[in-house]
Amino acid sequence: MVWNSSLYGVFTVLVFLTYWFIVPAALRSAVLLAASCGLLFALFPAPSLLILAVATVVYLAGEWIDSGQTGWKAVFFLTVLGVLGVLAYYKYFPLAVQTYNDIGRWAGSPVRYAVPEIIIPVGVSFFTFRFIHYLVEVKRGAIESRSYFRFLLYTFFFPIITAGPIERYNRFESQRAEIKGFKWEYAAEGLPRIILGLFKKIVIADSIALLSAELSKPGLNDVAYLVAVYSYAFKIFFDFSGYSDIAIGTGRLFGFQVMENFNAPYLQRNISLFWKGWHMSLTGWFRDYLFIPLGGSRGKPARTVVNTLIVMAATGFWHGAAWHFMFWGLYHAVGLLIYRFYNLLVGARLSDRFKNSWPVRALSVALTFNFAAFGWVFFVNDFAQGMNVLKIIFHI
Repeated sequence: MVWNSSLYGVFTVLVFLTYWFIVPAALRSAVLLAASCGLLFALFPAPSLLILAVATVVYLAGEWIDSGQTGWKAVFFLTVLGVLGVLAYYKYFPLAVQTYNDIGRWAGSPVRYAVPEIIIPVGVSFFTFRFIHYLVEVKRGAIESRSYFRFLLYTFFFPIITAGPIERYNRFESQRAEIKGFKWEYAAEGLPRIILGLFKKIVIADSIALLSAELSKPGLNDVAYLVAVYSYAFKIFFDFSGYSDIAIGTGRLFGFQVMENFNAPYLQRNISLFWKGWHMSLTGWFRDYLFIPLGGSRGKPARTVVNTLIVMAATGFWHGAAWHFMFWGLYHAVGLLIYRFYNLLVGARLSDRFKNSWPVRALSVALTFNFAAFGWVFFVNDFAQGMNVLKIIFHI
């Protein structure tokens, strides 16, 4: 079932009516868990079993870690490694085999391995990051209200399992505990958000999909590629933010305020602000669980450069199992570093009046948008086709 399909709408309405008006308040969470599991197991039985198995291991590991029993540090390390291993196997193992074959071919080795055809479980990137978040927060002593049932509801909550946002456990659980009865504001806020998401996805994103698809075709002229670049920039925004709106709106119908995922990223004045407004739940995850633990930007400039490269390479690689995704991430890392050092060496010397003048603001927004837009060329294509597109557009 596609999350913008009529079947999803019917399912949501039935669960909504049952959740609020048929079962007693004490059973609402149970109904929501049963509906979420029923939907996922009906559509994706094998992947859902995998998610259930990993979730069970993560929950039990969390209880061991919190107890402080002997070996809890090893349990934490091995469980995080195991969760990452699941992600690595299903999403990146075929790429690893293909890369090995390519290196062997380049080196003249006759050895080749068959690239495995592995079906990637639904939402694997999202539940992996939510599980790691949960383990880290348990380790920090930040999660107190826990139970296996509550953790499964957090894991399988159907509006967010396939495409996020990457919700935090404490936010989710505290809201669940505070939900008492139906309020009209749930529908008044949730339904318009769902309609907005459907409009973004069906009316806008799907309408320009054919134009954006030209970005991957060889042999086009500069105008065609330029149109495709800007079409894809808007297509991916309205597509992804549309799905986020549907998830947030659906969650609101059941009393939950799911994390926001977008905040006008294309209208931001610099690439740092762009990333604070683009896929915010993912950006926040990388900030809290990778960038800051690595030392963030508190150390020497060289450390900031290394940390930024690592985080953005990981961000790119998280989006897809291909090397061009990592290149896309590094492209943004370079942009972030250029902006950072420009701000330190030049921006700090400019007056606020100059920086806030409308021509400077307009130019800043235009530069940021175009930097992000042309970056999508490498998100969509491998390096060769990406460079081909840029060479034709800029007549290099």
